[in-house]
Amino acid sequence: MNHAVKKDLNDIMEVFKIHKDTFPHVRSDKIERMINEGKVIWEDEVVITYNHYKRSQRIGTYYRSTRKGDCVLHQIAAKNQGDGSAKKVFLRFLEFNKGKDVWLSVRAENKRAIAFYEKQDFAEVGDIEWGKENQIKGKVFLFDAVPFHVTKDTDFNELASN
Repeated sequence: MNHAVKKDLNDIMEVFKIHKDTFPHVRSDKIERMINEGKVIWEDEVVITYNHYKRSQRIGTYYRSTRKGDCVLHQIAAKNQGDGSAKKVFLRFLEFNKGKDVWLSVRAENKRAIAFYEKQDFAEVGDIEWGKENQIKGKVFLFDAVPFHVTKDTDFNELASN
């Protein structure tokens, strides 16, 4: 994986500007800080921001918490949507995080992203809300590395009762 360096910041912010309707909240100072912390991938004009959990944490309505060391994907954006570059870099990102659960949340109306994650074997596992009055609705997705692989057909009620 190619982690971003400071000189990549302007190019990365250009990608977020292309997709400002999807990423209106992204600020250059936060991206710069994440670059300095080694939490930004910049490869083939695709940007991925992520973090690894330092402690267990609940995300949305899912019945279990994250584990220490799990990965949370914050954003993925490609300069050229539809050319396959995001998929290629995303699969490398999953390999980079092999053995770790990878979590993400996405706005419920972002159907293109939801379809992309589902094609990569992420399972929708819960709901989440953002905003001062929880006005922004979202979905929580999980690529479950251990102890079992969650799919979109997994019965979470059955799992929770075990």
